[in-house]
Amino acid sequence: MTRLLELPGDVRAAVGALDEDDEEKEHLVEHLDKVEAFLTSVTNRNNTLGQAFQVFAVGGDVPNSAAVQSLGTCSRRLHRLSPEPVIPREEIDRLIQSVTALMDEIRASSLESAAKLLLLHHLHRLLQALDLIRVTGTAPVEESFDAFLGAVTRNGEAMQDVGKRGLTERLTACLGAVKTAIDIARGIHQFGTETHAVIEQGTHAIEQAGRLLS
Repeated sequence: MTRLLELPGDVRAAVGALDEDDEEKEHLVEHLDKVEAFLTSVTNRNNTLGQAFQVFAVGGDVPNSAAVQSLGTCSRRLHRLSPEPVIPREEIDRLIQSVTALMDEIRASSLESAAKLLLLHHLHRLLQALDLIRVTGTAPVEESFDAFLGAVTRNGEAMQDVGKRGLTERLTACLGAVKTAIDIARGIHQFGTETHAVIEQGTHAIEQAGRLLS
């Protein structure tokens, strides 16, 4: 609910960053205040959902309300000007197969329980993000990847056990393949921008993780 209450502000910020005249920007967010009032109303337990909808959808006709129509226009405009980076379907399938195979290998390994649980937990999150990428986009994949790298950095003892069991190369290769896919998608998406620096940082993080695992 907290995240929902933050969304109108995020939309305003995104629209404000568009290369459009002020009149067009005002048009894109003209009903956003009603949606904001609705979200606030929902948090008031004295109101039913039907009552809350009345803020922007008289008669409860939510799909055909001006606010929803306006948000649809706003969403399409933002998506067109800032499209979600796309990883090809065949690459996603390959990554899913790679992560699944690595999870099977870890389950069957003689790793200590702590290391096994750590790896399987983060690989499962990564697998879910890849499986739902057509619905949620690439952001959850990046988040789960970053969380994985953070866990690797913080759990040196568990990673030493990974090295002893001969899984370092497989794990590094799997993480590297995911990061490469994200970087390529973002490179195509933001070609000619300053994201090259971000990609460089990501590559450096992979190299650091590889050294930790070895």
